[in-house]
Amino acid sequence: MRRFADSMATNNQTRHSLLQRATDLKDEDAWEQFAQQYHRFILCVLHQLGVPRDDLEDLTQQVLIALTRDLPRYDRDRARFRTWLSTIIRNKANSYFRKQYSQKRCLDAVSAGPEVQQEFKAPDIAEIIEKEWAAYIGSLAMKRVKESFQGQAIEVFELGLDGHSAAEIAEKTNLTVATVYTLKKRVKKRLYLEIRNLASELE
Repeated sequence: MRRFADSMATNNQTRHSLLQRATDLKDEDAWEQFAQQYHRFILCVLHQLGVPRDDLEDLTQQVLIALTRDLPRYDRDRARFRTWLSTIIRNKANSYFRKQYSQKRCLDAVSAGPEVQQEFKAPDIAEIIEKEWAAYIGSLAMKRVKESFQGQAIEVFELGLDGHSAAEIAEKTNLTVATVYTLKKRVKKRLYLEIRNLASELE
């Protein structure tokens, strides 16, 4: 148990310092870790915003390049990192869609004449970012939880998430119903703590 606590403390310290280390562009290892940490989140947000699959990776890299340029100027006292990152994603997405819309209008003008074209309406970016961030944090938290439990605890918890009753889980896992309830409670508590820790570390 102590070894796990020490490991958690080390992970927390590493994640807290990663953002600070990544601001030093000479620290290539820190930046690589940082980019890997947020790549999937950026990709998912852009996908939800409606960026075509063929352009997703390219636009994600543009966001990361913008981060490389702007990260040394990030001030944690002025805004949460999540808020700051979301602004960069939003700006890049808006620029992309404006460019696409401009190109579409040019093509439509050639093919359809001087008719008035329908204005492009951007999706609710803030809502999408909030949703994807919650999913991202939940996924990271669950990964940590799986690393901290042994035996059947995770299996029991996931069966519960799938809608199985305690009695059904007990039958499937050859455990008692009381044990099933205990394991589910332990995993749920750990997951809640990890989500809270990650929110503090990454936001």
